[in-house]
Amino acid sequence: MATRRQSLQERPIQFDQQKVAGSDESEETPLSRRIFEFLDQGNNGVIRPDALQSQFDKCGLRTDDPRIATLCDKLKANPSLEISIDVFDELTNDSCGIIEKGFTGQFCIPNFDDFRSRVDRLVEETCRNAGVDTKHNTADANTFVVSMCTVDGQRHVSGNQDELNVEICMEGCCKPILYGMAMESNPGIDNYISHEPSGLDSHATSLQLKDKKRRPHNPLMNTGALLSCALLGQPGQTLIEKHQLYEARLNNLFSRTPQEQPRRAVSLEEKKFSSRNMSLSYMLDDAKCFPPNTDVDEVVQLFFRACAATCSVDELSLFAAMLANGGLHPITKARIMQAQSVRQCLSVMFSCGLGTYSGEWSFHVGIPALSSLGGAMLVVVPGLMGFCSFSPTLDRSNNSVNGVEFFRALSRTFTFHNFDSLPMINFQRKDPRRDSRTIQVEMTTKLLIAAAEGDVCEVRRLRSRGANLDAMDYDSRTALHLAASEGKIRVVNYLIKHHVHLSPVDRWGGTPMSDAITFGHLHVAQLLTKAGVITNSTKHAKTSSRFKAKRPVLLQDMSVFYAAYSGDLQSLKVSFGSGLNFAALRDYDGRTPLHVAAAEGRLDVVKFLISTARVPILVKDRNRNTPISEAKRGGHAAVLEFMRKQLQTPATESKRHFPVHTVPQTPRHIEENSDDELEEYEVSSHSAFQFLAMATEDEVTTDDAKVNVSTLITTLRQNGLLEDDPRLKKLVESVKFLGADATLSVEQYRYLTESGAILLERALAQSLIIPRFNDFCDELIDIFEAAKLNQDGHIATYIPQLANVDPEKFGMALCTVDGQRFSLGDAKDPFCVQSCSKAISYCLAVEELGVDKVHFHMGCEPSGLRFNDLSLLDRGGSRVPHNPMINSGAIMSSSLIRRDLPLHQRFEHIMQTWKALCGDTPVGFDNSVCLSERSSADRNWCLGYMMREAECLPDDTNLAEALEFYFEQCSLTTSCESFSVLAASLASGGVCPLTNHRVFEAETVKNCLSLMFSCGMYDASGTWGYSVGIPAKSGVSGVLLLVIPNVLGLAVWSPRLDEIGNSVRGVQFCQELVKRFPFHNFDPFVEHLKKPSPVYHAAASDCTTTDPKMRRKLAYQLLYAAYEGNVEEVRRLKLHGASVHSSDYDGRTAMHIAASMGHVAVVRELLRQGADVRAIDRWGGTPLTDAERYAPSNAGDVVTLLQNALTVNA
Repeated sequence: MATRRQSLQERPIQFDQQKVAGSDESEETPLSRRIFEFLDQGNNGVIRPDALQSQFDKCGLRTDDPRIATLCDKLKANPSLEISIDVFDELTNDSCGIIEKGFTGQFCIPNFDDFRSRVDRLVEETCRNAGVDTKHNTADANTFVVSMCTVDGQRHVSGNQDELNVEICMEGCCKPILYGMAMESNPGIDNYISHEPSGLDSHATSLQLKDKKRRPHNPLMNTGALLSCALLGQPGQTLIEKHQLYEARLNNLFSRTPQEQPRRAVSLEEKKFSSRNMSLSYMLDDAKCFPPNTDVDEVVQLFFRACAATCSVDELSLFAAMLANGGLHPITKARIMQAQSVRQCLSVMFSCGLGTYSGEWSFHVGIPALSSLGGAMLVVVPGLMGFCSFSPTLDRSNNSVNGVEFFRALSRTFTFHNFDSLPMINFQRKDPRRDSRTIQVEMTTKLLIAAAEGDVCEVRRLRSRGANLDAMDYDSRTALHLAASEGKIRVVNYLIKHHVHLSPVDRWGGTPMSDAITFGHLHVAQLLTKAGVITNSTKHAKTSSRFKAKRPVLLQDMSVFYAAYSGDLQSLKVSFGSGLNFAALRDYDGRTPLHVAAAEGRLDVVKFLISTARVPILVKDRNRNTPISEAKRGGHAAVLEFMRKQLQTPATESKRHFPVHTVPQTPRHIEENSDDELEEYEVSSHSAFQFLAMATEDEVTTDDAKVNVSTLITTLRQNGLLEDDPRLKKLVESVKFLGADATLSVEQYRYLTESGAILLERALAQSLIIPRFNDFCDELIDIFEAAKLNQDGHIATYIPQLANVDPEKFGMALCTVDGQRFSLGDAKDPFCVQSCSKAISYCLAVEELGVDKVHFHMGCEPSGLRFNDLSLLDRGGSRVPHNPMINSGAIMSSSLIRRDLPLHQRFEHIMQTWKALCGDTPVGFDNSVCLSERSSADRNWCLGYMMREAECLPDDTNLAEALEFYFEQCSLTTSCESFSVLAASLASGGVCPLTNHRVFEAETVKNCLSLMFSCGMYDASGTWGYSVGIPAKSGVSGVLLLVIPNVLGLAVWSPRLDEIGNSVRGVQFCQELVKRFPFHNFDPFVEHLKKPSPVYHAAASDCTTTDPKMRRKLAYQLLYAAYEGNVEEVRRLKLHGASVHSSDYDGRTAMHIAASMGHVAVVRELLRQGADVRAIDRWGGTPLTDAERYAPSNAGDVVTLLQNALTVNA
C-alpha cells in the first residue's frame, strides 16, 4: 500500500467532474433512451416486443392496464417488430413514467416476480393440504383462487387454472361499501351503529344495549348492514335511486362501462336467509334503530340487491387495494371512498370482519379482512396491497377454510401483521417492500459509526434491535476494527464480552489487533491479548503502511462528501439550506467535507464550506491530515493560499472559521515545511458537542470555546432527556459535582459523553423520534388541562381499598422509544396497576412456555362482556378463557408462570421483570390492597372453580396459590413516570429505551399488543379500536397504559371510571390525542385530515435522477451491487440513472470494487456499459491493480478482461 501513497504524492490525480457521483449525466440521457438501453441486453441497437412484455410481466403490470394498454396493443399487433430507439421513443411517448417506475423497482413491491412466486407456492401448499387439484378443477367445492393487487396496480391471480375468472356474488363483501356510502351521507352514523365485536355470527338476532339504547354491534353484521342501507343516500330517495348510487360506486371501483355491467344473480342472503334478514329488519324497526319514516321492505330489498351484484375475484382484489390505498383507485388514482370512511372501515374489518373468528384472525394474521357466505375473503394490507380469495368450503365460523389457512401462511411468511413493524420482527419474516440487504446495510452503518465514536450505549441499543456485531462493510471492516483503531476500550470490551470474532481480516489484511498497535492504543491491544488474540508483528508492519492512506468507508450520509468531491456547489447549498450542520459531519475516520474539497482542489466549494458553512480548517483525520495538508499534497495552490489567508486573519478566524461549534485548542506556530501543519491540534469527534456550543449563541474565540453546565442541562431537558437517564449518568453526575456555573472543556466533554455521543447528537440535530419535543409537549398540556375539567365517573368500590383514593388525582407521563420523557400532574404519585398487570403476566407466560402452549389454555377472542364475567369461550368442544386481558385469562396466566418455584420466588421474578421494563426503577407493593383483593375475591374464586370444572387449568394447579399470585400482581404499585417507561419498552418491541436491555422478545410483544388492541379495554375494546386505534390496557385503579408502536408509551392515571371500568379522563385524553396527531392505527395509510405528525421521518428524495441526493444514493447502491456481484442490480441501477463512472469521494468506482472482488460477470457488464477501465482512485489504484492484488478468485479472468479492454482503448 505504500506505493499507492507514494504515487499520490508524486502526481496529483485530477478527476473528470462528469465522471463522479452527482454528475449530470442522467439529466442529459433521455428517459426513453435509458429504458431502451436497459432492454437492449445484447447491445444490438434493437429490442423485440417480447422483451418489453416480459419486463411488464416481471414487475406486475398487465397488458390491459390502461396506463400501458395502447402500447401493449401495438406490440401484440406486431410481434416480430424490431424496435429501434426512434420507434421506441414514439411507442412509449405516453407511458415512459410508469415504465420507468416499474422497471427500476420504484413500485411498492420492487421485486414483484419473487413475491409472486412465493405467493404461488403458498397457494399450492394450501391446495395440497386441502386436497385440491390446482391444475384441473372438477367441482365447485374444490375451487380455490387468490387474486392480489398492490396500491401501484401490480396484479396477479393464482389457483385453479379453470376458475381464474370465476364470477361470484358480492354477498357480505358489499358491507364496507354500504357502510362507507352511509358514512359519507350521515356524519352521525355512530349514533346508529356501534363498533364492537359481538362474539356471534353475522345473522344473530342480537343488538347491543348501551346508554339505554339498542343498536347493531357493528356494521359487518347483517343488522349493521341493514342499517347502512337505511342510511345510504339522502332522505326521500327511492329504492331504485339508492341502488343506482351503489351500482355507480361499483362501476367506478371496477372501472366498468355501462356496457360491461354484469348480470345480477340471486345471493345466498336472499335465497337461503331471506326470512332471517326480514326478521332482523323488523327487530331493528321495533327497537327504533332506523331513522324516521324508513320503509323496512325497501331496506331489505336494497340489501339483497347489493349482495346479489356479481363480480370476479380479480375485481374484488381491486376493491381491497382501493382500501389499502386510502380510498384511491390503485390504477386510475381516482378517489372512490373518502379517507375518513376508509379508516373507519379498516378499523371494523380488523376487529369484526371474520365473525366469531375475528379475535383469532387479528392475533394470528393481524390485518383487516372480511369474509362472505359465498366463500370470498377480502383482505387488506394497509398502504401496500389488497387480496381476494375464493373457496366455497366454510368452517364453523362461516369463513372460507382454504382462505383462512392461506392468509395465516401468508402472515407467517411476510411482515404483513399489524405489529410486524416492531424492531427485529422483520428479521424473522420477509418484507416485500424493502430489500433485506438494505436493512442490514443500514444497521451495519450505524453500528460501525457507533463503534468509532466509542458509544457503547448505541452499540448496545443496536444489538438489542438485531444488529450483527460481526457485520462488515464492503471493505470487510467490522465494529471491532473501528473501535480498536480509535482506542475505544469500552466498546472493545463490550464486543469481546458478546463473543464477536476477535481477528477479522479486512480487505488490506488488517485486524483489530494490528489496528490497535498501529494507532498506539496499547491498552486495547492488551485487552485483545487477554481475550486470546495472538500478536503478529508481520501483519502489523503491513497494516501500518496501509493505514497511512485513507480508505473508502461506509457513511451514514455520503451526500455532502460526494458533493464536496465533485464540486457540486449547488447541491451543497441546498443541503446547507435544509439545516444540515456541515461542521458536525465526520466519517468514522474523522474526515470532514473540507478535507475532501481541499484534496480535490475545489476552490469554490472550499470558500463556501469555510465562509458560509463554517467548517473548521484545522481538523485532523485519523491519519493526522488537515484540509491544509490535503491541499498542499494535491498541489492546489489557490486553495492552499485561501485557507492560509483565513488562518492569518485573527478576527475572522476566531469568529468565522473557528466558530464555537468547532472547539479547537489554541494551535501552535505553523511550520512552513510541515506536512501536518498543526501537530498538536485536536478536535472533538462528537458532533453533539458542536451543536451544544452553537446553542450558547455567543461569538467566542478558540481560547474560550466551552459549554456552560446549565446550558447543557437545559438543552437536554428541552429535548426530553432528563437528568436521571441512565445513558447520561456519567455526564450528569459530573456536571452536578462541578456546579451549574461551571464550564466544560473539549476534553472534559469528550470524556463525559463518550457513551452517549450519538444520542446527544441525534437530540440536538432534532432527529430523535419526536424532534420538536417542546412543541409536542405543549399540545399535551392543552389536552391534559381540558381533560382535567371532566368531573364525570366514579371510583371503583368493589375492592374496598381502592375507594380510599382521592378522585381528583390526575397524572400523565410519556416516554418515547428514544427515551424522551415528559410528565404532568400527579405523575410521581404511586397507584396500583390492577388489570394492567395482565399484559405483563401474559408476556412472562409466553416467554417461558411459548405462544402455542399458552393459547392451548386460553383464547384470543374479545368476549364483549364485563372483565369479570362468569363465562368461558367454547372452542371446539373445550372451554377456555376468552383472552388473557380479562380476569379468567389473567388467573390462567398466573397459573402458568414459573410453576416450579415457590410463591415468593415467583413473585420476585415478577418484580424483577417489572423493574427491568421500567428502566431499572423498582416497583412497589401495596399490601393493604392485596388484602382487600383477597377479602373481596368471591367472583375470582368462582372463575377459578369454573375453569377447574372445565378442565382448562394446567394439571396439578394449586388454585389458591394461583389466585394469591394474581392478587399480588394486581397490587403492584408504580407511578405514571415509571409506567410510561414500561409502555415505551413495549413500543420498542421489548427493549427498555433507557437501558437498551432486551426484556421480552419482539414476537412476544407483538402478540401482547395484538391482544391489547382487540381486548385491552374490556367490552369497549371495539369502540376503542375504532375511535382511538392504539393498543391499550386499562385498570380499575384508573390507570390507562397506551402503546404507540415504534413511537412512544404513555401512562394516564385518574381514578374516575366510566360504567365499563375505564378512566374517564384517560379515555378523553387519548381521544383528543388522536384527533390532533395521526396516531390511530390506520392513520398512516390514508390521506387523513392533514394532521401534523410529531414523529421524525428522515428526509426522502423525490426519487428522480435529477436530484443530486438521489444520484449519490444510486452511486452508493451501485458500489454495493458491484461488491455483491449482482449483475441484474447493476443493470437496473443503470436504467434508474446511476452512472457507471460514479465513484465515492476517494475515487473508487464500481469497476474498482468488482475487480477487487473478482466478479467477472459484473466487470463484463460494466465494460459493456462503458465504464472507465483507467479510473484511478485517490492512491493511484486502478481496477487492474486491484484485481491483481486483492481479487480472491477468478483474478486471472478479471485481469484478462481488463487488459483486453485497455488494449482496445489504447
